[in-house]
Amino acid sequence: MFQARLDAHAADGKIALVFENREIGFAELVRRARTCAAWLANERLVAGETIGVTIADDLAHFVATLALLFLGVPHVCLPTHEPAAKRRSLAERLGVRRIVAMETRHGLSGVETLHASEECIADRDPAPVPACTIDADSPAAYYASSGATGEPKLFALSQRALAWRAERIAESEQARPDYRSLTFVPIEDSMARSRMLSCAYMGFASVIPATSSSVQDICLRHRVTCLELTILQVASFAADMTDPRPLPAQTTVYTAGAMVPPSLRRGFESRFGVPLFIHYGAREFGRISTTFPAGDGNDLDSVGAPVPWIELEIVDGDGHTLPRGAIGEIRVRSECMSGEYHGDPIATARHFQSGWFYPKDRGCLTAGGALRLYGRADDMMNLNGIKIFPAEIERVLEAHPAVKAAAAFSKWSAAHGDIPLAAVELRDVASVTADELLELARERLGMRAPRRILVLETLPRNASGKVVKRKLADLLASSVS
Repeated sequence: MFQARLDAHAADGKIALVFENREIGFAELVRRARTCAAWLANERLVAGETIGVTIADDLAHFVATLALLFLGVPHVCLPTHEPAAKRRSLAERLGVRRIVAMETRHGLSGVETLHASEECIADRDPAPVPACTIDADSPAAYYASSGATGEPKLFALSQRALAWRAERIAESEQARPDYRSLTFVPIEDSMARSRMLSCAYMGFASVIPATSSSVQDICLRHRVTCLELTILQVASFAADMTDPRPLPAQTTVYTAGAMVPPSLRRGFESRFGVPLFIHYGAREFGRISTTFPAGDGNDLDSVGAPVPWIELEIVDGDGHTLPRGAIGEIRVRSECMSGEYHGDPIATARHFQSGWFYPKDRGCLTAGGALRLYGRADDMMNLNGIKIFPAEIERVLEAHPAVKAAAAFSKWSAAHGDIPLAAVELRDVASVTADELLELARERLGMRAPRRILVLETLPRNASGKVVKRKLADLLASSVS
């Protein structure tokens, strides 16, 4: 599927990749991918064998990924920045026996390294190599979940699923032929890799930024129409006044993967003069809701309306659908969704039930049809029978101008159940005390207020910007001891 699409884009003379000082068209990208595919075919790859890709360079990594798609051989990214033990564990879980790498130091003991030299991805024009499989529904790429709640779970996407997601995203974002996508994470990050594959399938350009330039300069010079940022990047860019200019009007900005504090949303919009649109979704399912293009309607707890190609329900513990306004567990399904986690029947049974995917988030649908989030289903607290949602504590604390971000969590008590606690990251450590924030929370929340607030320099987050709440309990214990 991908090879035929990219061949068509090459014939149309479209631009595929935009670097600081040059552009690469689809014609060159396809030639490089075929060169790489020919080299890999000589290594006697077989259908069903999963190949690891351990390459930091954006172009080389993308070429190797496309070559494996052309050959119909599934692959998984083993990021070079991860410790060897973590990469080896991921390889073992997927039965990876060979990896493609450009540097010897990125090899793994016990795993054969296919050394990709510059010649292996050169701009030549070899004849197309027959694919090992032409089954568009077989696994094409393996991804890992965010891992915010423990060890990342693995799932596969077929070429058909990758293509379907690309088409739906383009439709959702009202993409035009001049669509150009920019992320500020390397290709070894799943967000960038997914965006680049979607753009390649749709015939759009991906911009590979130079770190020395400001976001405004890159978006202006390279005519960026889609800028996707992590929550950490949203906060960092909003606070950086090195370049005081707004973003170009043609640049639409999105963030995803975490609940975005209302103050951060408005602060970013004020700083850059463009709206900040919110996507909510899960890697294993795809996009669930978005505030684009309608915005949030001043409902700062909203993550927008469910996208039109999915079904979404809010259900109780027995799976019964709840009315609008009632808080329950979110479940979703779509035409082309994953159905299992690789090698993990327990997690599969927990998240995939009767054709539905349960992201394990709690939420409600407003009267107008927008989705509001109330945190992880497992994070809901029960204090002496009082149900407490982390989001209600976090929103109260984040309403204080000194609080940059907040995270609520709990400590178990045999006598009372879940004791609510919170941690905050401040804009200025001297601007407010923990006791002052506790008083504010008690005034607004009463019994639902946290019993203690930790003031941290930074909240612990994963690469996607999600707060890793299981680490907060460790920080609490160390602060007491």
